Amino acid sequence: MRRKTTRTVAFAAMALAVAAWGRAQTDSIKETDRFVKMGGSTSQAVAEARLKSKNALDAYNALVQGDTKDMKGDYRKLLSSAKNMSNQVAEAQKTVAEMDKQAAVYFTSRSTALGQIQDAALRDQAKSRLDASRAEYDKVKASLKDGGDALAPFTRDLTDQIKYLGAELTPGATASLRPQAEKLNERGANVFAQADNAVVTANKYFDTLRSE
Repeated sequence: MRRKTTRTVAFAAMALAVAAWGRAQTDSIKETDRFVKMGGSTSQAVAEARLKSKNALDAYNALVQGDTKDMKGDYRKLLSSAKNMSNQVAEAQKTVAEMDKQAAVYFTSRSTALGQIQDAALRDQAKSRLDASRAEYDKVKASLKDGGDALAPFTRDLTDQIKYLGAELTPGATASLRPQAEKLNERGANVFAQADNAVVTANKYFDTLRSE
């Protein structure tokens, strides 16, 4: 009777261990999917911020360079573009912070899952891959954050120049802004390239986490 009870307890303990292992693996897969989805949303948010900033700059350039036949109408369109730009840049910065929260959950879940591996060598191998992935993510996070943050001062300066035009919407005023506009366009090229590189880097990383 005692032997039977011992076997029953052993089987119950084994069943609980298997169940715990299964939950850890399932949780890890779910958190990976959430993390990849959040990463994609963050890349898209930065890409959209870059696009809307470029659209606003193009609309601004059309006025400053005199390529407009309806100055008032085009200025109203510029104001709309500038509003979309500012909102999207703020959204991109917010999304990067949200991605980092999801990353913490993902890496914790993955660490828990590999902790279920009994073989020490295999567990160490899995941990090495986890550490490498975490280090790569830190680069991605920094790249996306820097890309979004770089857009903020650029959009602020562009908005100031748009306000300048609003105070005096005349051909003379637009012409007077051409030196500043030239410098702003040079900055824009660098900022947009930085955002593009951040998006490419992020997409490559998150692609490595997708299940085939």
